[in-house]
Amino acid sequence: MKKSLLALALIGLISSVSVAQKPRLEENVEKQRAAVAAWTTCIADENPEEVGELQYLDFRSDEYRSKLDSLSKKLVSSECFNAMPRSYRRIRLGGLPFAGGLSERMIERDKEPLLNRLSMAAIGAEAPTYSYTDRAAMCTARGAPHLVAVLFKTEVSSDEEATALQQIQPVLDVCTAGDNRIEASPLALRSMLASASYRLLAAQKENADA
Repeated sequence: MKKSLLALALIGLISSVSVAQKPRLEENVEKQRAAVAAWTTCIADENPEEVGELQYLDFRSDEYRSKLDSLSKKLVSSECFNAMPRSYRRIRLGGLPFAGGLSERMIERDKEPLLNRLSMAAIGAEAPTYSYTDRAAMCTARGAPHLVAVLFKTEVSSDEEATALQQIQPVLDVCTAGDNRIEASPLALRSMLASASYRLLAAQKENADA
C-alpha cells in the first residue's frame, strides 16, 4: 500500500494557551491540536501492537524514548493520510502531546462504553505511575472516572472540552492536596489523563489474564 511520510512543523512546544494571546495564535494552536489528533489516530489504528507496548513503558526510560521516536516517524497509509485536511499533513510529532494522543486513540478503539470500563478500573488493580504529575493524573482518573470519560468524548479545543476540564480541576486539586498544585494547559492535562487512563485500563486486562 502506498505510504505517506510525516513532515516538518513542530508541535512539542505547545504547552499552554494564555488568555492574553491574540486570536490568531489561539486558532493556530487549535489547528495544531487537531493535527496531532489526526496523526495519532492514523498511527494508533495502523500500529496498535507497537503503540500498546509503548504506552505501558516507563516514559523516563531510554527504551520508551526510542520507541516513541520510532513511532513518530511511522509511515501511514495513503488512505488515512489523504483523509486529513491538507493543513494537518506537515507536522513533527513528539513528547506528551503525541503520547497522549496515541493513548486516547487506543482507549477509543475498545467499543465497550468508556464510562463502564473506567468505573470498573477505578476500583480494580493499580497501574504503575512514573512521576508526580502522572500520579496525580492516575488519582484523578480513579477518583472521577465519569468526568474523565466525558472529557474524552469532547472535541479538542471545544467549549465542551473546556467545561469538562473545569469540572476535573477540583478533583486534580484534591489529588495534589498538600503538594504543588498542577496548572496545566488543556493539551497537557488531557494528554496526562489519557496516558494514565490507558495504563489503568491496561492493568485491568493484565490482571484478568494473570
